[in-house]
Amino acid sequence: MPRAARAEITLQAPLERVFELLVDFSAYGRWNPFVVDVTGASRAAEGVQMRFRLRWREGRYIHSDEQVTRVQAPAEGEALVAWRYDSPLARWGLLRSERVQTLRYLPNGHTAYTTEEIFHGPAAAFVPVEWVQAGFEAQARSMQEALSSS
Repeated sequence: MPRAARAEITLQAPLERVFELLVDFSAYGRWNPFVVDVTGASRAAEGVQMRFRLRWREGRYIHSDEQVTRVQAPAEGEALVAWRYDSPLARWGLLRSERVQTLRYLPNGHTAYTTEEIFHGPAAAFVPVEWVQAGFEAQARSMQEALSSS
């Protein structure tokens, strides 16, 4: 049975600004409390591989190897950025996931942001989804702060 983490927020910023914040990996360390560092890529582009340094529970950090699967720039009021887990566990079929982040233009000029990751495979039972969920929620809140201050 797959397990999932999901967060949603309405951001008080135009879709294009939110998209730029999301694809600029080089800036994550300045505003993102969950993905605190990205190596291997400074910007999201399809096929790019990167390593995330995630702030985990109790002040610890872990690394997660990922590959960008889709980048859809703002068009017709929507945008999307997605990446998949790309470690040996994924290549062996033990743990598969894709994090999909969607942006949708709202009539008041704000942006609806949704992020979701569904974990599949035998090792999915061992993923601490509640920690991932907390990270997604912290990232969503910090996006608003980063957009307000820039």
